[in-house]
Amino acid sequence: MQNIETEGFQIKEKRKYEDKQNPNSNINKILYLQIINFILILLLLFYQSKNITYHFQKYFQNNLNKENKLNEEEKSKSISNTLQKKINYLKILTNNNEKEYKGIQECLLNDPDQKFCIYHLILPKEVFGKKRILLGKKRPGCYVLLDDFKNIKYAYSFGINSNVQFDKALADKGIDIYMYDHTINSLPYENPKFHWKKIGLCGIGKKYKNMKNLEELIAENGHSKEKNMILKMNIEHWEFESIIDLKEETLNQFTYIAIEYHFRDETKFKSDNLYYNVLKKISKTHQAFYARCNGDRGIIVQFGINRICHIIEVCYIIKKGNIFKKDETIYPIYEFDYSVPKEGRLEMNLNILKLFEE
Repeated sequence: MQNIETEGFQIKEKRKYEDKQNPNSNINKILYLQIINFILILLLLFYQSKNITYHFQKYFQNNLNKENKLNEEEKSKSISNTLQKKINYLKILTNNNEKEYKGIQECLLNDPDQKFCIYHLILPKEVFGKKRILLGKKRPGCYVLLDDFKNIKYAYSFGINSNVQFDKALADKGIDIYMYDHTINSLPYENPKFHWKKIGLCGIGKKYKNMKNLEELIAENGHSKEKNMILKMNIEHWEFESIIDLKEETLNQFTYIAIEYHFRDETKFKSDNLYYNVLKKISKTHQAFYARCNGDRGIIVQFGINRICHIIEVCYIIKKGNIFKKDETIYPIYEFDYSVPKEGRLEMNLNILKLFEE
């Protein structure tokens, strides 16, 4: 027993002696404990920081949501105020005539994505650096283009009847006019720049006597690769069938497009959306820069939610290479508009188109 105690004492003393001889041993223990404490502190801080980050994120998210909600409310209020101003202006433009403004108001209120209203598709814009000019006398058959005919050598004119004043104005500028009308037997007079054929215009894939589609006629004249041409159509409602299936490349061959639209068939708005689709097709490649009501100005037709004059002429220029800005023009422009509404007749005030500006 005494030996065991003596041995134990000797071992303890030996360890004390070794510790004294090796002081790094204690330091290592202290460092080890400090490292463990440091790691525990880091873990604690990390946990706390996650909580703090979470609370900060929640706080900022709540504030952001409130701010977004306020912004949406302000935006909605602003849109509502703007819309109300447009409706008030619409009523002024139509002399507070509900028969005239009702359908247009419905377009403003119920067609924010502009999926059914045609007005934004024929909204004129000014073309930067280019001036509008009237080609022909102030009477039916004249058209408004821009005073820029650089590189234009050819024009296609569909629907002649007995009026060639527009064609003559282009011929005077050295432009060759390819003229088509299957309802007449001859032109009222000849001109070296006139190239007339007794052929009417129809849609692609359609077969009628003495009628062809535009792409066929362009190919026949060797103009398939031509650019910077002019297209004029006044063909009594055939314009819609003739345009709907044209290739985009074909439309892009024309710098100017002047069309007299004839809105006659309500089904073309309601069932197959032909009118809307044609106007949308042209507006993809060309921008309207002038519009006027033609013919019987008193006739305002109701097609679904669209109310538009029975006959409307729209003049376009190709979008590519041109810059456009908001049109400040007051319509109608009597400098170009060839007649004044007769007394007692209603006139579609084309300033209503500006209500659909973006």
